[in-house]
Amino acid sequence: MNRPNTFIIGAPKCGTSSLAKYLAGHPGVFFCTPKEPFYWCRDFWRAKHELNLKSLDDYLALFARADRARHKVIAEGSTRYLRSDVAISGILEFDPDARFIVMLRNPVELVQAFHMEQCYSLQENVRSFETAWRLQTERAEGRCLPKHCASPEFLQYGRVAALGEQLDRAKRIIPEGQLKVILFDDFKQDTGAVYRDVLAFLGLPDDRRTEFPVVNSAHVHRFEWLAKLILTPPGVFEKPVLRLRRHLWENRYPPVEWVKARLNRGKARENLPAGLRAELQACFRPDVEKLGRLLNRDLSHWVKD
Repeated sequence: MNRPNTFIIGAPKCGTSSLAKYLAGHPGVFFCTPKEPFYWCRDFWRAKHELNLKSLDDYLALFARADRARHKVIAEGSTRYLRSDVAISGILEFDPDARFIVMLRNPVELVQAFHMEQCYSLQENVRSFETAWRLQTERAEGRCLPKHCASPEFLQYGRVAALGEQLDRAKRIIPEGQLKVILFDDFKQDTGAVYRDVLAFLGLPDDRRTEFPVVNSAHVHRFEWLAKLILTPPGVFEKPVLRLRRHLWENRYPPVEWVKARLNRGKARENLPAGLRAELQACFRPDVEKLGRLLNRDLSHWVKD
């Protein structure tokens, strides 16, 4: 049975969907569908529509169509793995030679983007990021939680964006030479160069890709009422709708994906108030300094007033 050997493990909203899309188009790569099976992060809640894989055989079935003669890289990309306390160690027990790709960005940008994504998935009901940011303490105590949020830890935005802490934990257990770290700043500035660097890390030849479209950029629902019906179906419709969602999420039929894309519309993120930005910079400064030391890179511009 085919076994994955490469894992894009996070962080969310850092370009992982774009990189996965580019790699999936390489003739030497097989990328599973869906991109994020979330199998190894067993310490995190799973949404009802997700795969909820029951066994290792269920997980490996996602890679059954890979051709080992052609696909040197067999990959998946679950962005919760970097935050998980058990995912990386579980993967290394499964495959001691596994390769890991981590993508990181300015946490001040990440928290706002992640909040917008939680609003999109209806896990968050507070549309103001500043208000949601200030609710973290109350929510950690079980108060002010959205009705449909089954995983309150995803609303602890400060912990989600503690990238220095997360990378430190990862580097302690991933063997030398098996980890590639990418900063979103570099990925955005010269996507082609970063992509070719990843191919070299994976031992793949350059496929001469020249087009690098952005994937999963900032978006909102075009019809909020329809999104609520699909994402949080009422009682009698819940089981069939969730069963259908899971099937479509797993198979990604092109016509359905086209329709889904038309149900979204792009929306630029709002500019943060100067006071809130300064507060976030101060909050993340120690963690960014740790990240800079880990990467031997000056990231102080991320958290300068």
